[in-house]
Amino acid sequence: AGSTFRPLTPYGLPGPVVPHLQLKEAELRDKRLFVIGDVHGCHDELALLLEKADATRADVQVIFVGDLVNKGPKNVECVELARRIGALCVRGNHDDVALSVLRNSRAAPGLLPAQSEWVAELSAESEQWLLDLPYSIHLPWLDVIVVHAGLVPGIPLSQQLPEDMMHMRNVTRDEVTGAYVASRKSTEGSAWASVWNGPPHVYFGHDARRKLQLERHATGLDTGCVYGGSLSGLYL
Repeated sequence: AGSTFRPLTPYGLPGPVVPHLQLKEAELRDKRLFVIGDVHGCHDELALLLEKADATRADVQVIFVGDLVNKGPKNVECVELARRIGALCVRGNHDDVALSVLRNSRAAPGLLPAQSEWVAELSAESEQWLLDLPYSIHLPWLDVIVVHAGLVPGIPLSQQLPEDMMHMRNVTRDEVTGAYVASRKSTEGSAWASVWNGPPHVYFGHDARRKLQLERHATGLDTGCVYGGSLSGLYL
């Protein structure tokens, strides 16, 4: 039988089997959709947000913008909670980092960094859940895309680079072609969301320094919970 080539993620892992998950309206017609910003292992705040938003009901579909884990105190619990409520999530750079650290620790036992010791406590099911996270989630009937960091204007979703979708904050212009080019730096060019003309409307995270971003066709939901800020979510 033939095999399908899966490009590696930015941290050297096999890419998701489904890089861009497209949901079907028929599967979610009777559900409200609740999108949550970067959690970073802040389980207690996540539980409180879900309670306040009444988002653990069977008729609510939770979608995370990625970076569910790393940096915070209860990373394993966050994954278990997300799985328990049937949440969906896109792949964030810190989710990818955590999986890479876990893989490397198996190749070199005893070299697990102190801040990453939690990865050894992931169940096989939770590890696989993280490995399966797509780069984007598309809700075509709402003309909505969820991605971790951003999208480069002018490039079809299928041609967006994983590196950009997981790391970008800004865009600059190519001096020759004038095309937009992704940048990790928030100090060069413009915030990508400010020049994203849509549709679709994009919901994203990653950029805690800018906190809540409310652009015409893009909404940034990383409000820095793990840094002492808040955890944000909204119903579509």
